[in-house]
Amino acid sequence: MGDSRRFDLFAKLTERHVRKDAHIVDVASGKGYLQAALRRLGYTHVTSWDKRKKNGSNRRGYRYGYFDYRTKECYDAVLAMHPDEATDHAILYAAKHHVPALICPCCIKPSAQPYWGQHTYGAWVEYLAQTATQANLNVQETKLKMNGRSIVLILKP
Repeated sequence: MGDSRRFDLFAKLTERHVRKDAHIVDVASGKGYLQAALRRLGYTHVTSWDKRKKNGSNRRGYRYGYFDYRTKECYDAVLAMHPDEATDHAILYAAKHHVPALICPCCIKPSAQPYWGQHTYGAWVEYLAQTATQANLNVQETKLKMNGRSIVLILKP
């Protein structure tokens, strides 16, 4: 089980890097706790994507399905808090549309492009940072003060 503070901590970090009026995509949002934390801070344009229909069914601001970087939808920023197999999609979307992104990777589950590196968390985070750098995004790394996977890649065009 993850640290229950993670959504509020991630939302507060978002506040330092993303405008309040930005149209934000919350990638692999799960039950929508990050969207709720963002709304408490005054963010009103948040769309959460999740593959589990029960989490987004008939709820405002939710999309059922896998987030894909090739989507036609336009967002001003990408947030991904423990997005599992959507991690590389979040980075590729930010690169393709030249928008900022905050990515807190967890497990090693690439789905947008093959990953042949070591299956360790450190190697995965390094690969994600290299992918962002090669796509002309500036990469900054920080850590949330929480238990569990807490490294956040802050990507800026």
